[in-house]
Amino acid sequence: MSEKNLATMHEHELEHERDEIDLLDLMKSIWSQRGLIVGIMIIAVLAVLSFHFTKASFSTTNSIDYPISISFIKENSFNYPSGVAFSPRDLITSDVLQNTIQVMELTLGVGQLEKAIAVRSSNSILKQAEMKLSSLLENAKTPDDIRLQAEENLHGLRELGRGYVTLTLNLSYLNITPQQGSLMLETAVNEWAQLSIERGLMNVDISRPLIPFAIKEGSNLIDNYDQAASYLRSLNTAIDQLGELSGSGSLVVNNMSIEDIQRRLNALGDRDIGPLREFAYSNSDTLANSDLAIQVRLFARQRLLNLEHVRLTKLIGSYDLAVDQLGSNIKQQQYPGAGAGNDNGNQGSSAQFDKSFLDSLIQLGTKLSAVDTRKLLFDKRMEAVDKLLSLEKEIAILQGTTSDNVKKINPVVILEGALITIKDDLNEVQQNIGHFVDAIREITLNSHSQVYIANSAPQVRGGLMQMAPNFAKFVVLSAILGLFLGVFVALIRSALLKSK
Repeated sequence: MSEKNLATMHEHELEHERDEIDLLDLMKSIWSQRGLIVGIMIIAVLAVLSFHFTKASFSTTNSIDYPISISFIKENSFNYPSGVAFSPRDLITSDVLQNTIQVMELTLGVGQLEKAIAVRSSNSILKQAEMKLSSLLENAKTPDDIRLQAEENLHGLRELGRGYVTLTLNLSYLNITPQQGSLMLETAVNEWAQLSIERGLMNVDISRPLIPFAIKEGSNLIDNYDQAASYLRSLNTAIDQLGELSGSGSLVVNNMSIEDIQRRLNALGDRDIGPLREFAYSNSDTLANSDLAIQVRLFARQRLLNLEHVRLTKLIGSYDLAVDQLGSNIKQQQYPGAGAGNDNGNQGSSAQFDKSFLDSLIQLGTKLSAVDTRKLLFDKRMEAVDKLLSLEKEIAILQGTTSDNVKKINPVVILEGALITIKDDLNEVQQNIGHFVDAIREITLNSHSQVYIANSAPQVRGGLMQMAPNFAKFVVLSAILGLFLGVFVALIRSALLKSK
């Protein structure tokens, strides 16, 4: 073999050796760059975690809140329209929850639902004000007058907040979806409203006579007219209460409105019952001749009315005296005596200004308090004057008249004939009022807005953050991907270092 062939073979062997990969050297090179590989793996895993936290993770529903306001709750009145006391717990009684389960056709027990549902009186705006007032009361440096005012305001806010109710459903006790939970709360409130209407709790508390007016056979005409006047007052009270109801002004029943009935009652009292009752008392001597009991009652009643007249007269006089005394005190405070000299003439202008400013504040507070007191006294005096005028009218009726023309008329014939007409008119008005009460109840049955108003839709409250399904698988795959990527980068880095 020639030397040329030997040289060629040697070159081929060298090229073959260069083309071979030494795995041991490769493993050593990868191991030497293990920090780089682990770093790339960590970066890949962190990238997957950040993706899940921002995109693929979700929040589980923990609870649902349903805020409502009770329509029939008024200031200083926390009763149903029927007069029964209202409690927020009425919304989650066993009957309400049982009906809710039946309507939704759920396989739940009442006891299980009672553990999951709760109700509380709440209002977010009022709650913030209550927290501020509570912090003010907890502060030991708060002045006594401000503390007293804060306590009164806090009590008023808590009473006002009783008209706002929030139902809360804890889904951790139930195996239902948030949509079913929201529907369950709405259904529960509707069932409570329906039960309240069916049980008569939403029936308007109207003080009205339920039985017709009847003339007592054999009784004295004076007694019958007294009973007719009392019956008329009851009907007027019922009409006044109906007129205060929301939407009653536009209500028409049997082609009549509440104002029409009110005008008819006024005419009945001014035209028939009032004058004829006065006529009966004017002829009490004739009507009471055969009934000594009537004579005794008339005398006793007139005596009581005279005593009440004396009492009201003295009461009005005391109010006048109090108003005069209050006015004289205000004048003395506005123009105080100049006997007190300036003992501290060397004081600075700032101290004098502070003193005069405080004096003006005290005078202003006194004036405001005096104005409120005068108004209160004036209102009480006018109320007493109204009672006195009504009393004097009643006394005049009892005393009767001495007109000779009136004595010539036979009172029995006139009063008995008119009493029959009065009875028919009173009973007709009593039936019309009953029709209005039934119509208002029908409106309440057809609309739950008379019971409650939803402040908002049920609000879903989130719980703990949960990862998407197969999260562990994605983490392992990201680690493997990071490992291969790290090895690839390490090999490229090793090759670049060898080529230099």
